[in-house]
Amino acid sequence: SLFVGAVLPFLFTAMTMRSVGDAAFAMIEEVRRQFKTIPGIMEGTGEPDYAECVAISTKAALREMIAPGVLIMGTPLITGFLFGVEAVAGILAGSLVCGGVLAISASNSGGAWDNAKKYIE
Repeated sequence: SLFVGAVLPFLFTAMTMRSVGDAAFAMIEEVRRQFKTIPGIMEGTGEPDYAECVAISTKAALREMIAPGVLIMGTPLITGFLFGVEAVAGILAGSLVCGGVLAISASNSGGAWDNAKKYIE
């Protein structure tokens, strides 16, 4: 159960990153559609449909986070019912240790990307 707990933060991160990508592609498709169907957007004379873009973001934020939420909430519950308290403790310990390492790594790499972007600009 320690190994399962160690995998959970990485699986959760992968699921949320995929969800962000899916939502971004839906937004890109909507913006492309608006450029094709609403005349004058590029010239500043046409008015884009902002409400549709907000609706896409809101729907994606709610819909795409169901699976990661079920993963995080359901894993300890199912493990507890099937294997007992000791297994839940292993899952929580593994996810706590690996989640901390993942958080520090993501924070450092995010800062490095930001510094690289500023250097290029």
